[in-house]
Amino acid sequence: MTSIHDDVDPLEPSRGDEALIKRSQSSKQPRHQSLSEGAPITLIPQIKTVFTIIVLALGVIVPLNLDRDASEGRAACVILTTALLWMTEAIPLMITGFLPAVLFPLVGTMTTKEACAEYFNYVSMLMMGTFFVAEGVEACGLHRRIALAILSILGRGEALLMLGSGLCTWVLSMFMSNTATTAMMLPIVGAIIESLREVTRSVEGSSMKVKFDKDGKQHSTTVQIQHADGTRPDSKKFKWFCKGLLLSVPYGASIGGIATLTGTPPNLVLKSVFEKTFKEVPADQQVINYQTWFLFAAPLSTILVILSWLVLCLIYARRSLLNLITLRLCRDSDNKETRKWNHVNQTIRKKYRELGPMRFPEVILLLIAAALIFLWLFRKVNWFDGWGTVHAKWLNTTKGDTEELVYYLEDAWVVVALSVLLFIIPNQNPFQGQWMRFPPEGHDKFNRFKRLLTVDTVMRKTPWDVLFILGGGYCIAEGCKISGLSLWIGEQFSFLQNSSKVVIALVVSSFVAILTEFASNTASTTLLLPVLVSLSNAIKVHPLYLMITGTLSASLAFCLPSATGPNALVFARKEIRVIDMIRTGLVMNMVCVLVTVGATSSWVYTELNLHGFPCWADLNDTIHC
Repeated sequence: MTSIHDDVDPLEPSRGDEALIKRSQSSKQPRHQSLSEGAPITLIPQIKTVFTIIVLALGVIVPLNLDRDASEGRAACVILTTALLWMTEAIPLMITGFLPAVLFPLVGTMTTKEACAEYFNYVSMLMMGTFFVAEGVEACGLHRRIALAILSILGRGEALLMLGSGLCTWVLSMFMSNTATTAMMLPIVGAIIESLREVTRSVEGSSMKVKFDKDGKQHSTTVQIQHADGTRPDSKKFKWFCKGLLLSVPYGASIGGIATLTGTPPNLVLKSVFEKTFKEVPADQQVINYQTWFLFAAPLSTILVILSWLVLCLIYARRSLLNLITLRLCRDSDNKETRKWNHVNQTIRKKYRELGPMRFPEVILLLIAAALIFLWLFRKVNWFDGWGTVHAKWLNTTKGDTEELVYYLEDAWVVVALSVLLFIIPNQNPFQGQWMRFPPEGHDKFNRFKRLLTVDTVMRKTPWDVLFILGGGYCIAEGCKISGLSLWIGEQFSFLQNSSKVVIALVVSSFVAILTEFASNTASTTLLLPVLVSLSNAIKVHPLYLMITGTLSASLAFCLPSATGPNALVFARKEIRVIDMIRTGLVMNMVCVLVTVGATSSWVYTELNLHGFPCWADLNDTIHC
């Protein structure tokens, strides 16, 4: 629920304050001068930032240099660091509260999962940290710069423009909310459509064929139609292309969420339900992490986004696709079509130039996003020691009497640690000197002391409802297991034991794809995954085979406006009818379901080693595993 105070800036003075300020200014000298006069200032915000950096540095360096057996001393350092920042309020209290989840695993006091369990849940913390980083990217406008950069390269021709808009949304939705990505892309695509409409009306316009008799003979002529203001209406060809261009945005958003573990909530629901249901899984078979998911899902997502582009081109831009294949448009530089697309490309490049050079917040967010991806991919690598393995070996902690290392730092730790930095780093470059002065007259003096991300922004934009839905999924999974409902459901599917697992996967994928057209993909996954666990137990196949198939299929909702947030946003522009979405969506659903089942039955099956039915997956007996 959105608060009525969401749009009120807490730093903006009220009317009463304004009157007080005017009286004060009339009786006193101005408190500060322009930047050029080098006036003295209050350095409280800057001092807080420097103090935070020093305290955090000491809170990390000191415990890491203590003796490895001095666990009490390391824990005391973490508590003292948190207490100092709480008492001084150098950073928001809520963010200081996340520091134990970052520092305790770093110094080896407790694992990431143990620390996160004291807050919400490991997967919920992973999702929440991802939300924070995505909100930081949105706040600085980095996503808009990336989108315009891609479109400026691919914005020539109808087919290439569809590819560009789809790829922009696809890339951004891997790391941002699908709905937020679509909401950002639609104004850009809308501006491109308006620019294209301006050029197309002067070239094509709408026309109709008129028949008449002359000299006893039947004649016909083509008459151009105009509005009362003299402008020509859009041609059918142009309207048809606009539908395909707009549909490329929600398609790219839905498919992009498949590629990463944090790209869409159903992926994390799968990870949570799997870990909650199968607690006896050996460490070497806990295959659902950011790296393994990306390695098998990113190729699938790439294939799907290319196929979605081909489907849209075959339906909405067949001639442009043919021109692209034959390079006809590139060879003829003087035709009207080329000049039209040159104008559109100039419009895109103009919008990109209006952004100016990259600002300090954009550079920092780009570095943080790159570090996040790098640390996720190389935390634990099979063919060499990742940085997480190096940290575990340095702490030299094993489980019980075994030689198995304890990994303290996991994916959730990475995103929470980096998201905390967003609340510490200022939104202007502190090394340029202006950060230490008052702004010129007429400028907001508070902007200089803001951080990259504020608590107000987080509380307003974070989709907290998703975290509650995830919690409901954990509870359902645990309830099914404790009550014995999972075993009962599994017994009802025992007649499928001799059926082909590929056929069963195809049925599961089709059913989930249809169900998610009418229900939230997160809710659908939450309800169905415990059933798929029982089905896997009944037919004796690896539970991840059907669970991954069903989870991926939950993102394949292309037919109805109510199926996903991106579909609803595109439909709200009133340029696409429901029948248009159904016609294209049915083709997309059939293609994507077949490819998804083919992927999970081939390279995913092999990469994750889903052969056979492991003993720990037997819900009836895991004692002898």
